[in-house]
Amino acid sequence: MSWLPLSFGAPMVLWGLLALPVIWYLLRLTPPRPRTEVFPPLRILARVLRREETPHQSPWWLTLLRLLMAALVVTALAEPIFNPREKLPAEGSALALVIDNDWASAADWGKRVATAERLIADAGSNGVPVVIAFTAEKPNAEIGPFDASAALDRLRAADAS
Repeated sequence: MSWLPLSFGAPMVLWGLLALPVIWYLLRLTPPRPRTEVFPPLRILARVLRREETPHQSPWWLTLLRLLMAALVVTALAEPIFNPREKLPAEGSALALVIDNDWASAADWGKRVATAERLIADAGSNGVPVVIAFTAEKPNAEIGPFDASAALDRLRAADAS
C-alpha cells in the first residue's frame, strides 16, 4: 500500500491480533482456591507471617495494559517498516539512470551515488540490464546497457573523478 507510510515485512503475523480476545479471556480467569492443610509447626509461623491476599480479578487497567503489550509484541513480530522504499518492477527491458555529475551537484553527490548504487543493486538482483549516462561526459561516451557489476564500476569511476 503506497498511501500509507507504514509497511510490514511479515504481514501474516498480524493475524495474531485475532488472539487478543482469547488472551483477554485467559487473563480474566482465576485459578481455583488452593486447599489449606493444617500443619501444626506452621501455626507459629502463621502468627508471624503476614497474610498475602490476592484479588479475585485483576483490575481493568492492568488487563488493558497486558492486552496492549500483547498487541505491541504481535505488531513488532510483523516487522513494521516506516516509509518503505519502492522496489524496482521486475518486468521491463532495462533500468535507465541519468546522473547529473557537474560541479553544481557536488553538495549532495554522496546521496546521488548511494541512491544509484541501491537502484543498480535492485536491478542486478532482478537480472535487469542498466543503462547509465552522466551529464558531464563526452557526447560519444558509451552508456550501456551494462550488467549490474559493470554499471557499479562505471558509477565508482565517475565518483572517483
